[in-house]
Amino acid sequence: MIEVRVPATTANVGPGFDCFGIALSLYNSIRVSETENGLFIKNHNASEYISKDENNLIYRSVVRAFDEVGYKKRGLRISQKSAIPMTRGLGSSSACIIGGLLAGNIISGRKLDTQRIFELANELEGHPDNVAPALFGGFCVSCIDGEGLFRQTIRIPRGIKFAAMIPHYYVATKRSRKLLPDRVSLKDASFNLAHAASFVQAMASGKFDNINIYTKDRLHQKYREEAVPDMRFVFEKSLENGAKAVFLSGSGPSVIAIISEKDAGFKNRMIECFRENDIRRSCIELYADNVGAVSRTFG
Repeated sequence: MIEVRVPATTANVGPGFDCFGIALSLYNSIRVSETENGLFIKNHNASEYISKDENNLIYRSVVRAFDEVGYKKRGLRISQKSAIPMTRGLGSSSACIIGGLLAGNIISGRKLDTQRIFELANELEGHPDNVAPALFGGFCVSCIDGEGLFRQTIRIPRGIKFAAMIPHYYVATKRSRKLLPDRVSLKDASFNLAHAASFVQAMASGKFDNINIYTKDRLHQKYREEAVPDMRFVFEKSLENGAKAVFLSGSGPSVIAIISEKDAGFKNRMIECFRENDIRRSCIELYADNVGAVSRTFG
């Protein structure tokens, strides 16, 4: 049996649309084993809407790894125990893809290197911002150039942690992406380039003094506010309550605040704020995961 533990991720991170991603300490644990025939899928504390047939994303990812190396599949038994909420912008689908590809690669003889697994994950997900940190951990900057897929990883330095403010409602990624314009102004593009470059430097150096400036964005967040009506309120209250920076997680609707590692009260302050203002969100504190997906074989 193969067990793969894959971290949640937050993508875009303000100005890094479709190229920035950070791995977080919230996990999907996936187990895959071969059987003589058939397909058996079990979800522990996962959504009832997860497919239990060949449409299952973990299954499709395992099979994609098999097909890549010409491995003839038999039956499969798949189970997952995921703490990553679905359709909340925290990389739940990327965790399934990475877990399935890694398990499939191990079962079929470990013929795929990490770069090829990254490329296959990008094909299945459609963009690399979530799959890169799910696989490699840390803060990942991904770049697609022609047919090539590239990635740089920075280990998140000590001194910060992350507060995920997760709403009780969901927003489908396809719906959120349809809200984005086909074209943006040169002024907005230049704004994001400067802020994205500054954010990378801050993460590499561990100097977070101006990180709230560097996470500002003009390419996607303002358009997605239509699907996340409480976004601006959460942004403002997060900063008022001590956040160093705040941004929409992926396509939303979760919001991530970067806070000081020493701030022990941010979560409770935000929970109280949500209660007082009838905002239906939870708040959990997470750390960066600088390791990424890990696997083991047993049984």
